[in-house]
Amino acid sequence: MGKNLIVLLSLAFFGAGCATLEYQNKINSLEGRLGKLQTENTVLKDKVTALEGALTDATKKQKVVLKAPTAKDIQTALKNAGFYQGDVDGRIGSKTKEAVMKFQEANGLNPDGAVGSRTWEKLSEYLNR
Repeated sequence: MGKNLIVLLSLAFFGAGCATLEYQNKINSLEGRLGKLQTENTVLKDKVTALEGALTDATKKQKVVLKAPTAKDIQTALKNAGFYQGDVDGRIGSKTKEAVMKFQEANGLNPDGAVGSRTWEKLSEYLNR
């Protein structure tokens, strides 16, 4: 009976050791996965921070035009920018269109002579100078 008890106890300890080893392997595996996920999380947080910064910069550069410019606004801004020498009469004629095209060329815009949102965004900076 003593031998049986020793064998039984040995099997119990051996079985417990195997179970402990199995759980330790699972713990090690989970810890490894956790480390990888934490690294990925840090990388993603850095990307989010960079994107937030870019969005903030883009938002600061974005201008909202609330009203369309009048002909006098366009002529005044062109005159202040040095592209229009005529009278500010509120009529868009050939001199005004020519001045708009020269302004557009000088500012890297499509020189079509029309004051669209991009042209006005740049030109409006000269309105109150």
